[in-house]
Amino acid sequence: MTNMRSHTYENTIIVVAGGASGMGEQVVRHVASDAKAVFILDRSIDLASGIAHDIPNVSAIETELSDARSVATALATITNQAGDIDYFFNFAGTFMAGEIRDTPAERWQVIFDTNIPPILVATQQVYALMRTAGKGSIINTASAAGVFPVPAMSLYGATKSAVMSLTLGLRSEAKSFGVNVSVVCPTIVNTPLYDTALYNNVNVPKALHALKDNPSIQQSDVAARRILRHVLKNKAIIHTSIKTKLTGLLFHIAPRLYLYAAHKFFAVYRKSLRNS
Repeated sequence: MTNMRSHTYENTIIVVAGGASGMGEQVVRHVASDAKAVFILDRSIDLASGIAHDIPNVSAIETELSDARSVATALATITNQAGDIDYFFNFAGTFMAGEIRDTPAERWQVIFDTNIPPILVATQQVYALMRTAGKGSIINTASAAGVFPVPAMSLYGATKSAVMSLTLGLRSEAKSFGVNVSVVCPTIVNTPLYDTALYNNVNVPKALHALKDNPSIQQSDVAARRILRHVLKNKAIIHTSIKTKLTGLLFHIAPRLYLYAAHKFFAVYRKSLRNS
């Protein structure tokens, strides 16, 4: 069965993992009025339930996305209640900054465990359901740091590169089953993510100021609208900003030039944001 591309989210079943805040929340708010039903899967059930209480047609299910049993229970609840899932957005994950030399081994494990298993576990289970249905779209969230290397975000970027590789490999595997798969690569987006992030020997107040006062920072609702438009077009890689798309292109076309510029940029970072 072929998954015909639609130009609207009307009368669809949409699941947003990590939908209690940030871009995930904005996706929920944008699609709720069109969709048949929207489900938020999140460990932050109080936040998710608050959104569901405020918006008709939205339900919240407490879910630990790295736990296969928890995900299976949530998906069974959704399919029993609403039917086949049409769109599964996964925004699960966290952010980490700091040089590799400043990052203890236990932090490596935390960032990998937080950013990879929730994507892999959910993707594998949702993909099985969509193969059976012969339709559906899976949208995983990586990062611009997974497209091109960013100093002081090396370990974070490594987890997001893993998400990109997993998602784009699955896109080719899933096509013959009528399942669409896309990966989102956000730029710096104004979300609560940075407030709860992991920082390793970084001057956190200065880092937050540099992130949130960045003139190129993107508002989460703007990013969400762009994501939703490109999902309907079944884009493989969805950049929320043309700037990061062009930066990724520069890295792949002229890696030496990109790495030279990154080195110069990093010298400024090290002087101003790294704790001595």
